Amino acid sequence: MAHRSGRGVRGAGCAALLLSLSCGCHGGVPSAAPVTARAAARAVCLGYNGLDRVNPAAQVRAGRFATPKVAPVRVADGTDVDWGLAPDGNRSWQLWFHSLEWLGGLIREYERTGDRAALRTAAGVARDWLADNARPERFSARRREAIDQAAKFRLATLVCLRRHLAGRWLDEAIAAHARWLARPEHYSGPWNHGTDESMTLMTAGCGIGRADLAELGHRRLLDAVLAPPGGARPAVDDEGAGNEQSARYTVYNRSRWRLAFRVMRECGRPVPAELVRRHKLMDEFIAFQTTPGGDLLQIGESDASRASDIDSPGTGPLRYVATQGAEGAPPKERARVYRAGYVVGRSGWGRDGRSFAEETAYTARFGPGRYAHGQNDHMALTFHALGRDILVPSGHIGYSDTTWRRWLASPEAHNTLVVRGAPFRENAATALVAHEFRRGADTFRFSDTAFAGTARFRTVLAASDPDAVAVLDEVRSAAPRSVEQLWHLPAAFTAVPAGTGAVATAGPVRVHFIRLPLPGTTGGPATVTRGALDPPQGWIAPSTRKRLPAPVVTIPAHGRTRQLRILTLIAPVRGEGPPRIQTRTLPDGTLHVEATFSAHNLTFEATPDGALHRRP
Repeated sequence: MAHRSGRGVRGAGCAALLLSLSCGCHGGVPSAAPVTARAAARAVCLGYNGLDRVNPAAQVRAGRFATPKVAPVRVADGTDVDWGLAPDGNRSWQLWFHSLEWLGGLIREYERTGDRAALRTAAGVARDWLADNARPERFSARRREAIDQAAKFRLATLVCLRRHLAGRWLDEAIAAHARWLARPEHYSGPWNHGTDESMTLMTAGCGIGRADLAELGHRRLLDAVLAPPGGARPAVDDEGAGNEQSARYTVYNRSRWRLAFRVMRECGRPVPAELVRRHKLMDEFIAFQTTPGGDLLQIGESDASRASDIDSPGTGPLRYVATQGAEGAPPKERARVYRAGYVVGRSGWGRDGRSFAEETAYTARFGPGRYAHGQNDHMALTFHALGRDILVPSGHIGYSDTTWRRWLASPEAHNTLVVRGAPFRENAATALVAHEFRRGADTFRFSDTAFAGTARFRTVLAASDPDAVAVLDEVRSAAPRSVEQLWHLPAAFTAVPAGTGAVATAGPVRVHFIRLPLPGTTGGPATVTRGALDPPQGWIAPSTRKRLPAPVVTIPAHGRTRQLRILTLIAPVRGEGPPRIQTRTLPDGTLHVEATFSAHNLTFEATPDGALHRRP
């Protein structure tokens, strides 16, 4: 469920909408295009975002409203609702309350049983909303925002109601909401808000016989993907990648675009083949953001969830990861780059002598600055090995707690390199300057200037057999700097410092963070933080309003030279001691590293120009 536009409260526009409704909105449906039962039937009911399931008819009749995250709250006496409620200031609750989508349980009750009383109750609550939310200038900013942000969902609910109930008041309410949504200043653009707005506008236009509104919604949908306005990235690009920088919102958008295609067809508008092709490619994009354990990674603002929970997985990559290789077909590639800002890869897909669950997987972020539901996670890694998540994002806590939401979006909440004392610029882009995918040795290198006055570089070697990650970080600056590598582990791990590195343990798995010596940089002892509050550090947020203490390993460096470098080997092992490390510096300044594991050796070199290479 998405509900934040990032543009603040549109108070004036919302006032215009509500005042027109309270005045009866005469002339809202032109006499040249009268509303007919046939037109109303063409309008697609877009559903209720799951609120119909948590608000069954009996509960709504009892005057109670619930969201998936909050238990039922008494909000009404019959159809007389207290629209000013907002338990604990929960903005998401307030938005879905004003969406009217919780009336879906009543509408579905009528569809199942033919009970007209259920339909009358839904209509009574809708009319109460229209009457009670006039003159919004008297309300708090939060309530005005909820009214505004819920407009498209409320319109969708009114359209669902109109399929079964005729009434001039309802046709006028739909027309008023649709005209308001059609105004350019109320269009959110090419992301999930705009998608919902556009298909809602289209289906409402079809339902009340307004071809102009339906056509506007259709054109906005096409432009969001094929010709996004204002230089924005496409809602779905030609590789199937979304633009919202969030794994969970990609899943959400996949379902919304499938619904948008249905709206286009029901309204007699074409669905271009290119849109269908891009939509199909989203399955592979999502599959690369799942782990061999079957979890969807919390990249961007994403709740923890399972790949098996994704609706309509099809017969390709999504079904393959949802069933952990039992059904479907894997992606054609083992590792790849998405231009939207993702390097993703695995040791394999469970088809070359290694089980699906025992494969390694990694992701890394680059590309344009933070947008929509993204976070400041450039250069950040995730890593899964030995059947466990090793490196993870810190997650998403919802929208009501702005302090924690801000921290979870910060570089400090991700597996990245932080430059202390230098302002961070979240609009800075990060470049992928090199990459090479070889079985057992994927390498890639990033660069950016996200911290003011510094240039930041990160090179990664993702190895398999043995499963490990080597990371070479570098900062160049005219002024002395202190930098920190941050490595976030799941809450199930405990970790302790070990000299300039650390050891983390969960069950039989131990993860060794081994700092390797490089000339010209002074490194202090590593530290481990868990559940700190001032400043916040060492937390995982799996879902709305839930956070868990989890260890973070910090590996620092400082110096007075123009260049600081940190080379770290992250080596997970199961039931064995740490790898034995031998290093030597070659005449050209290259560091040669030999790491001996119980069953495999990892030999690699870090060159002075910042490259990492695995050697035989």
